[in-house]
Formats: sequence, structure tokens, C-alpha cells
Amino acid sequence: MQALVVNASPNGRRGSTAAILTPFVDGIRAAGGSVETEYLSRLSIKPCMGDRNCWFKRKNVCVQQDDMAMLVDKFRSADLVVFSTPVYCDGVPGPLKIAMDRLVVLGNPFLKLTDNHTRHPAPYGEKRRSFVLVASCGLWEKDNFDPMLAHLRAFCRNISTEFIGALLRPHAFAMKNSPINDILRAAKSAGRELVEHGTISPALQETVSRKIVTRDAYMEWVNRTVDGYYSEQDKELLFGAACSPDR
Repeated sequence: MQALVVNASPNGRRGSTAAILTPFVDGIRAAGGSVETEYLSRLSIKPCMGDRNCWFKRKNVCVQQDDMAMLVDKFRSADLVVFSTPVYCDGVPGPLKIAMDRLVVLGNPFLKLTDNHTRHPAPYGEKRRSFVLVASCGLWEKDNFDPMLAHLRAFCRNISTEFIGALLRPHAFAMKNSPINDILRAAKSAGRELVEHGTISPALQETVSRKIVTRDAYMEWVNRTVDGYYSEQDKELLFGAACSPDR
């Protein structure tokens, strides 16, 4: 299995998302798969111009000269595509959305019915790929991933890619102060299982997402940590006379 990881985190190899991604990638390699990672923060990718020249004039080649051409080539070669990203404003970060828009170059302007829904089919002979999401979120509830999941499932349907599963880590900041060895083992097992069986079991996905701390304890810790960055005057301006973000 040849995997392409598109890392959309501005922190790259560091941070909460990487804490789950790293053992997942280790599991893929341990099972014999190969992994190549591209960091969007290091690439120059312009927004799609919407002129559809890649469909009508250049036949699946974008007119823009930037790093997206390289990323498209790697996307075409991959058996598995992994998006590794934090949740930003209930969705993916801007650079990842721009790259997703530019993948329109892989489609064509004709329409066909798929599952009773109109789609732009992939060009003839285009490889059928699998997709996995690795994501983290600073908010406590797991349902904060729902908008991103809905978007990426639709995205996969539109580019004829199979959505295999998602390794989601809510209240991700709590990982720094909590025992998470079982979570890291589950992420590595997910990578191995994906190569060996083409799936990721629901049990492994649930372990990666398991509750680390209670919501009240997490809120108290986050607010206590953030409190040190604000003067009493700042807090009064932000939260009113009570000077408390939770009142």
C-alpha cells in the first residue's frame, strides 16, 4: 500500500494531531506499507480560479504553476490518502480546503448518476483510492467533528474515493497530562489493520476517541491555563464584570 499523508496542521510534526498521526503511520509501515507526507504549510498552492480550463482546454492539467501539480501527481499514485488536520471553525483549515478545491482537476465535466445522485465521474482508468481522516479538536465533545466528517464524506464521494474511517481526538489538549498509551497503541494498530485488511475496526476508532477527562475538569483546566494570559482589565472587557468566561 502506497499512502500519501496531507498534513494540514500549521504545527506539522508537533501538536495534538501529530500525536495520533505518528503511531498510525508507524503502523502502516510496520505492516509493509509506504508513506509519504506533504506539509501544506510548506507548499505554495493558489485558490482554484473556477475557469474550468483543466476540463475544457488542458484535459486534467491546471493552468496555474504552483505546488499543486506535484501534489496531484502524488495523489494519483497513492492507494491511500490521509488528511491529518485540526478542526478550524467547524471544518478544515483554509489551506486544506484550497487544495481540495484544486483536486477538481481529477474530474471531468460530464455527469453520471451514482447512487441516484449526479456526479462528475473520474477520468477513465483513474485509480480507486481509500481515504482516512486523522483529526484533533480542542473542544471536549466528539460531535465537534460532525461538520468536518460530513464535508469529507461528501468530498470522497465526489472524487470516487472510499472513506475508510476516522481517528478523531476530542479534548486533545488533555493528552499532555493524561495516560494515553492505549490511545497510541490503538492508532498504531489502526495503521497496521488498514494495510492488512483494508479496514479500521470501530473498536480502534472508539479507543482513539475515548474520554480522557470529564468535561468539567477539562473546562476548569483550560480556563485556568488561559487565565494567565489576561489581565483583570482584559477579562472584564471580554467577559463583563464577573470576569469569568463560563458565566
